[in-house]
Amino acid sequence: MSSLLLHEVLRNASKLKTREERIEYLQKNQTVALKDIFRINFDEDIVSLLPAGEPPYQPDDAPEGYQYTTLNKEYTKFKFFFKGPVGLNTVAPKRESMFLKLLESLHFGEAKILIQAKDKRLKYAGITKKLVSDAFPGLIKV
Repeated sequence: MSSLLLHEVLRNASKLKTREERIEYLQKNQTVALKDIFRINFDEDIVSLLPAGEPPYQPDDAPEGYQYTTLNKEYTKFKFFFKGPVGLNTVAPKRESMFLKLLESLHFGEAKILIQAKDKRLKYAGITKKLVSDAFPGLIKV
């Protein structure tokens, strides 16, 4: 299990020269949260129940390593934000409040990743649906 924040893993992977190096790096640094972010971003069956775009929130300005929490610890809350039994049974104001609280407790780099993924707009050089599918076969419904 990786101790890096997810934006560090994605940033590092995007700097690698070859596709094979990226796949190996992502596999070595995989966590449930990272794979969930990939599913949220690339799997068309994952539908956000949150408004599109970046919500008005107060980004955490703590340096890396001093944030309140991480996506690797908070990924279990994702079920409230997307179409499914838990998400559909959560009223919109509660869901949006939970999302804002989560964003404000994360390092701003991780908050950005979650916002981009929910809108299917995660952008890192070389991190594509095909690469993620090859790194983690069966993760994304193609």
